[in-house]
Amino acid sequence: MLVFAWLLAFASSGAADTYKRQPAVDVLHYQISLEFTDASDSIEATVTLHVHIREEETPDMWLDFEGMAIDGLRVKGIETPFQYGDGRIKFRFPGNTARHDIVDVEVRYHGVPARGLVIGRNSYGRRVLFTDNWPDHAHYWLPSIDHPSDKATVEMSVTAPDRYDVVANGFLAETVSLNDGRRRSRWTETSAIPTYSIAVGVAEFSIVHEEASGVRLAWYSFPQDAESAGQKFNRTALILTYFTELIGPYPYRKLAQVESVMRMTAMENANTIFYRESLFRTGQASDEPIPHEIAHQWFGNSVTPADWDHLWLSEGFATYFDALFQERLRGADALRSAMLEMEKRVKGFHLARTVPIIDETRTDLMKKLNPLNYEKGAWVLHMLRGLLGDSSFFEGIRRFYRYHQEGSVLSDDFKRVMESVSGRDLDGFFRQWLHRPGWPEYHMTWRWIEESEELVISVSQAQRAGLFDVFTVIEITQADGGEPVRLKVRLNEESHTFRIPAAHEPASVELDPDVWLLKSVYKAH
Repeated sequence: MLVFAWLLAFASSGAADTYKRQPAVDVLHYQISLEFTDASDSIEATVTLHVHIREEETPDMWLDFEGMAIDGLRVKGIETPFQYGDGRIKFRFPGNTARHDIVDVEVRYHGVPARGLVIGRNSYGRRVLFTDNWPDHAHYWLPSIDHPSDKATVEMSVTAPDRYDVVANGFLAETVSLNDGRRRSRWTETSAIPTYSIAVGVAEFSIVHEEASGVRLAWYSFPQDAESAGQKFNRTALILTYFTELIGPYPYRKLAQVESVMRMTAMENANTIFYRESLFRTGQASDEPIPHEIAHQWFGNSVTPADWDHLWLSEGFATYFDALFQERLRGADALRSAMLEMEKRVKGFHLARTVPIIDETRTDLMKKLNPLNYEKGAWVLHMLRGLLGDSSFFEGIRRFYRYHQEGSVLSDDFKRVMESVSGRDLDGFFRQWLHRPGWPEYHMTWRWIEESEELVISVSQAQRAGLFDVFTVIEITQADGGEPVRLKVRLNEESHTFRIPAAHEPASVELDPDVWLLKSVYKAH
């Protein structure tokens, strides 16, 4: 996901965000029925949740819900009293509920959602409805466990005036005319997805269908922007094919890309990506941020961070795979340029030197949308690739996806897979890059001693966040244009001195010439 603007010690790698879990229950499926009219911005809705009881002695549970009126609640088909307040609906299960039961909980409700659903008009004055769930706004319109640790399948039934088109997660199961000027559309998503990726869009769309790698493609645009949408989405098949080859099979049956009205620049809703309408008025064909959002279908939607503090597993992955697509299109120089640009954004972020990627002190979820989870997260992957080599790195990526698709994960899950593939202990690597702020800041000096025909290179670490332990390359460029000399080094102490035989004074000495390390280098000669 990309947002409209960047929002501005060691930590445990376990689940730690402030959301209170309910380990005794697991929502398996949401069956949502929603009615949208032109008469008002109020909706009428019913949701039936299939809840798996995971523990004995589970007398009650709560659902996240806020701001709308509840008309009734049934548990196992029986009207059930409930408490509603402080953003929750609390209720009890019948006394005969046992472990491993699947219990149906139905909530009927109505009103105007304060958040989570955009109901209004697009820039052309046409009426629209779009979900706007990220990060935890789904519960303003949908009674749910509104946290990425609890994923579920979804069925979405929308009743609306028949001049509207409807798009939602999954595939279109049926469309029924109600013979009163309304139409009911039912969409079904059979893969478990997080609540923030539940999507529905209702508008008058121009719709184009294609197919790539056995996946049904579609783009939905406002009719006035149909030509611009065609240009913007013209690399979709290439992106999808590339990521499928690199990561593994695409997780879903379809990929719809939808022009919408929303807060964010784009939102990676599972197989139903929304893009803000301003992206279609730029006057130039650009595929940004399409590769980023498509990469989220694997990392974010299918393999989902189980904890908001591990958001880099979604945003860092999507950012890096966007850069990998640029490498695929334009070569290695394009990737290096992308990484250097990301380096600038990390260094320009005012908290980058003082807080780590996994930052349990930051509880405002919107403020987690920052260059630590995006660009620095991408740098973690890039440095890991440089450390392990392409073969082990990409095999690890494929295995991580294969093991955890449709699941929720923490950073240690990724670490374990990469250790298994590479046969290396990566605890130090992940500890310093995920749990320590900053990056190595090197002071490097070199001098050539003519008498002894020796080059002396000194490298010291100057950052305040503790010593980093890295492997990198020092490249020595010959003044006579001869083949550069490359020295593979480990920098894990406060200072290092390297002495190299050299018959002539070199033209230059560079640390990490191929851009595999997030760093600062201050040179003197």
